[in-house]
Amino acid sequence: MTKNLLQKIQNFIGSSDFLKSVLVTFGIVVPVFVGIQINQLPYFLSISIGVFLTSGSDVPGSRKHKSVGILIATSIAMLATIVTTSVASNILLLLPVMALMIFGISYISVYGFRASLISFAGLLAIVLSFAHEQIGSAVFINAMFIGVGGLWYLMLSTVSHRFLQKRQINNKLTECFQLTAEYIRIRGKLALTSQYGKELKNKLFDLQVNLNETHEVLRELLLTERQSSGFSNYKRKQLLIFIELIDILELSMANPANYEQINKLFRNQLQFVEPFIELIFELSNRIDQMAEAMQKGEELPHRNDLEPTIEKCREKIQAYVEEVKLPNAREGALLLHNLLDYEENQLQKIQSVERVFYDLENQSQVGLKNKEGRQFISQQDYDLNILKENFSFKSPIFKHAARLTVAMLLGYGIGTYFSLQNTYWILLTIVVIMRPGYTLTKERSKHRLYGTFIGAGIATVIVLLTQNIYIYTVLSILSLTLALSFIQKNYRTSSIFVTTSIVFIYALINPDAFEVIQFRIIDTIIGAAIAFLAGALLWPAWESASINNTIIQTIRANRKYLSEIDRYYHKSDGLTSYKLARKEAFLEMGNLNAAFQRMSQEPKSQQENLGKINELVGLNHTFLTAMAALGTFIVNHKNDEVSKDVEVIIKTVETNLRQVLQNLLRKIQTKNTSQEVLEAAYQHLEQKFENLVAIRTAELESENFKPIDPEFRKNLQATRLITDQLKWLVTISGNLKKVVKTINQETEEQNH
Repeated sequence: MTKNLLQKIQNFIGSSDFLKSVLVTFGIVVPVFVGIQINQLPYFLSISIGVFLTSGSDVPGSRKHKSVGILIATSIAMLATIVTTSVASNILLLLPVMALMIFGISYISVYGFRASLISFAGLLAIVLSFAHEQIGSAVFINAMFIGVGGLWYLMLSTVSHRFLQKRQINNKLTECFQLTAEYIRIRGKLALTSQYGKELKNKLFDLQVNLNETHEVLRELLLTERQSSGFSNYKRKQLLIFIELIDILELSMANPANYEQINKLFRNQLQFVEPFIELIFELSNRIDQMAEAMQKGEELPHRNDLEPTIEKCREKIQAYVEEVKLPNAREGALLLHNLLDYEENQLQKIQSVERVFYDLENQSQVGLKNKEGRQFISQQDYDLNILKENFSFKSPIFKHAARLTVAMLLGYGIGTYFSLQNTYWILLTIVVIMRPGYTLTKERSKHRLYGTFIGAGIATVIVLLTQNIYIYTVLSILSLTLALSFIQKNYRTSSIFVTTSIVFIYALINPDAFEVIQFRIIDTIIGAAIAFLAGALLWPAWESASINNTIIQTIRANRKYLSEIDRYYHKSDGLTSYKLARKEAFLEMGNLNAAFQRMSQEPKSQQENLGKINELVGLNHTFLTAMAALGTFIVNHKNDEVSKDVEVIIKTVETNLRQVLQNLLRKIQTKNTSQEVLEAAYQHLEQKFENLVAIRTAELESENFKPIDPEFRKNLQATRLITDQLKWLVTISGNLKKVVKTINQETEEQNH
């Protein structure tokens, strides 16, 4: 246990989040110490504030994107400081100016994640402008030194970029390894039990969301940087690992084994399945070992080959056939053969990653051309028309900007009316808690309160035990570093250290630290209450109002993915467009999972059709895995002959998806594929399989009995697999259509 704890601490200290927080803390503390030494603390404190305000926009990405983001954040912080401080003494002028500033700065969040962090810098600048009154030239001098702080941090960021970038990529690749291993492990558990199937599937949904986020960050880190600086051998190695991890995930999703059928066929004969599950767990453990090796920067230890386990699986298939006898054993044997083929393919992928670790892979041809690489990066559109398009209460960001403006004006009014000591603490709490969605605002409100109470308790104990300014100094710096380290991943923990940091800083200035703790708690409660109530009452952005659009985007992405599978089936070329469609389908599925999670945490009165939406999410995930199975099979098996029957079935699936979209958009539906034509296609494919079975049966009954030819068996498996997957896609797409129709009918009944 102690060893595990030490390992976690070591991993945390080596993480990019901690290293960046050390950099930011250094940028903040150095000006303060310089100011104290030369007796010019107020000016140099403004430099520290500039570092604090602009560092938030320094998120993973290319050097260019980071630098531009920091410069824009610096400019907005300076402008917000000048304007707010200039009108602060005139309440009649301050309120309308404050409203315009808050709304305008919040509204630029329509341009994405980095823009939202730049917006956050501007909002913090408005809040901190109330910390000290300034008049005349002092207003501009203060803003100038905030600008100097932004430039100081830009220099620190530029100098440390290469080192931090390397740590960020390593950490994200480590996280990607761990999430992928867990995904494979849960898929294996699904074969063992049906009792916890729903719980395991929900875990898969959560993992899909996390994997999508990790993949997007890695694309940004690995591909954007390459376009400007080219690829070193080390970067090629990282990119190859990333590409293989995506393929491993798709292969895991495309696992052709029907787990419900496995549970049904082998419920009382688990001894035949256990070696296969053992092999799946071994594969996931091997991926975990790669994660550990990458995290520690150590060589990957050589492992014994898994051939004995694979051989044990083959023996179990033979034992099953001997016990059950053909033809009764054929379905189960084909199922186990498909599972073994999947596991062997997965092992080959994992061994490819191992060869990269051992530098045995030829990396000279690794990667994508610049033009292709750009296509895999989610480019942010900065067109001014986006501001115009979102300027209505239909836009969640517009509603958030309006909601935040009202909340901050209310917080300022309450603080001023009751003459609270630090009104800007209320505003600060509102800014850091309020988010466009109700669920996240509620969660951050709770975490902020918990963090503040716990942090205040810790600070109280320490203040009671000691009145040493040197201890306060060390603890304030340490608390600030830890607060910045946890701010993205664990807001509650971050809030604890934010509170202790503020208390210790004020304890250095004001001997009565308990007064600081008291006001900190009161202001946090007021700010959190305002933020929560505003999120619930002022133009709330309920997921039930927007999840329909998320479902539409998911269905469209699935249609595109299906279209690319069909195109590749006919032409067998152009893998880039196939992978792009796959990427978008995975991302949209993750977005739908995340939207449903948020919806399920909203008030019961706002959870319209929650059960049906849950069913829809599950069907979409199942549909995506079935498509991945079909796509993986088609990509890995060169097609010499295009089957008209396969075309008919794929067209039926495409028609079903189109009708789902037409239902969601309330449009006139296209005609269904003729049921007679579809049934004929099914019969032709089944007949093909039966013909192969007849050939094998004749071989078994002949006097010249011989073991099944491997190529013949693979042909038998392939025919069964592709037929089952196509039928499954038709069934799922048909169920999607039924669920959407039911939702529409229930919605119409509620409206009437």
